[in-house]
Amino acid sequence: MTTGKWPTPALVLSLLLILCSFGTCVSTALATDIVVTGQFNFTDNRSVNPAGAFSGYLIAVGATGITPSGPGTTVRATQGATTINVPFLPSTAFPNNYFGVTFDLSLTGAWTLTASDAAGPVSIQTNAIPNPEVIPLVNNLQVGGPLLTPHVSWTLPDFTGLGVTRIFLRVRDLDHFINGASDIIFTSAFLAPTATSFDIPPNVLSAGKHYSFDVLVDNIVTPPSGPGFLSNRSETFTGVYSTPEASTLILLGLGATGLTGVIRRRRRRM
Repeated sequence: MTTGKWPTPALVLSLLLILCSFGTCVSTALATDIVVTGQFNFTDNRSVNPAGAFSGYLIAVGATGITPSGPGTTVRATQGATTINVPFLPSTAFPNNYFGVTFDLSLTGAWTLTASDAAGPVSIQTNAIPNPEVIPLVNNLQVGGPLLTPHVSWTLPDFTGLGVTRIFLRVRDLDHFINGASDIIFTSAFLAPTATSFDIPPNVLSAGKHYSFDVLVDNIVTPPSGPGFLSNRSETFTGVYSTPEASTLILLGLGATGLTGVIRRRRRRM
């Protein structure tokens, strides 16, 4: 029987460096616990849409930030005897998003979200929905103005007594679907609950593509203690908005330039 001392950290490091020099580096990374942030539970009244989003009046439950995300991480939501799957639904705006729905409108209590991967499960509670309300869709939703920076406008329904606190807008890329839903490529800043329009900023839309604009109306609840949370929402989508091909935009630009030149020449002759 032989005895000896444990190798020193310096010796271990030296051995690893020798192994790496022969192209046989050994990974010492360990699995980490799942982190869940941005959990949600709210009612959502959605219009029919081309974006792949469920339409109708439903309850949405999930979290906007579950990491690590992807096929190796599964999420379920449990309330009493009911358990629903919460699929991975990433987008450019929300790359670590898990989003589930139920049309059982009696399930307004808090959910237990359980995310699992090879390292094991992690659970977290959502808020309950203290006062479920159907937030109506906006009316007369229209898109006009410059082709790549359009003006989106709408008229407001009667929100009396519904506690609407903010409005904002999202842009959906209808040429890019992820797990059955169109990619959310842009989310505006929050607007006042009386807002009736928004101008899409430059560099959001591209030539030769298809989009849908989504106007979201939110009811944020602020409890006596703790942070506020989303309780009720409506989402009104436009139809398909198509941008011209780049060559068409160039021709349109040349046409506008040419027209400006004609007007200037006519003014000089007058």
